[in-house]
Amino acid sequence: MPQFSRRAVLMQLGASGLAALTPGAALAQNRYAELDTQPWSYLDGNEARFLASMADVLIPEDDFPSASQAGVVDFIDLQLAGPYGQGAGLYLEGPFGDGTPEQGWQADHTPASLIRTGIARLERDDTRLVDLDADEREEFVTRLSEGKDFDLGDVPAKTLFDEIWALVKEGYFADPIYGGNKGYAGWEMVGFPGAHAYYPDHVDKNAPFPAPPRGIAHVPGTRHSADTASALRGADTPKEEG
Repeated sequence: MPQFSRRAVLMQLGASGLAALTPGAALAQNRYAELDTQPWSYLDGNEARFLASMADVLIPEDDFPSASQAGVVDFIDLQLAGPYGQGAGLYLEGPFGDGTPEQGWQADHTPASLIRTGIARLERDDTRLVDLDADEREEFVTRLSEGKDFDLGDVPAKTLFDEIWALVKEGYFADPIYGGNKGYAGWEMVGFPGAHAYYPDHVDKNAPFPAPPRGIAHVPGTRHSADTASALRGADTPKEEG
């Protein structure tokens, strides 16, 4: 199976669909990518395009980057290639019934094979998600979330949706060392400052922490122009009433 670079896959996604929706989208897809020249660890090009299309329905671009712009597909790729995707810690022996949420994983697949098999069966009629317009994509994802109208064999449609949706959220909000949340897009959205080493000067100020987000690798956020140190030094202390 040929390996496609992230840049090639996401540029094709923009050219085939998102570019028609958002000016410059073909370039925007890689705005936060850091590993464009490297091949995917698990996904193939079609799977990556499907996941980018679906992820951008779930977390579209507004004042903040969309899921694919924030590297969510990179995150999913790395997760599926690793122990989680390969089913480490999952009991994968039968019988396989519908089960309940409290009973945990009930599919005869690892997370990686569930997503690979599910995507292949969703697109086996040559109707690719990436080729649909915005309204059709939204309708497709809504039906998948409800588990309706999809015969995917031993891949439950609702389980497939839930698995992808969980990975999209994790990729958007996890620390960037795991491949997603490029430029701290998710943390910027919710105002989470991340893993700064020193907070005591700000504990009693009862005000938003002024510094840009910083991850476990201690790389400052790049979407703010303020330097972390100067932001810390220049923070205003709320005046006491009296």
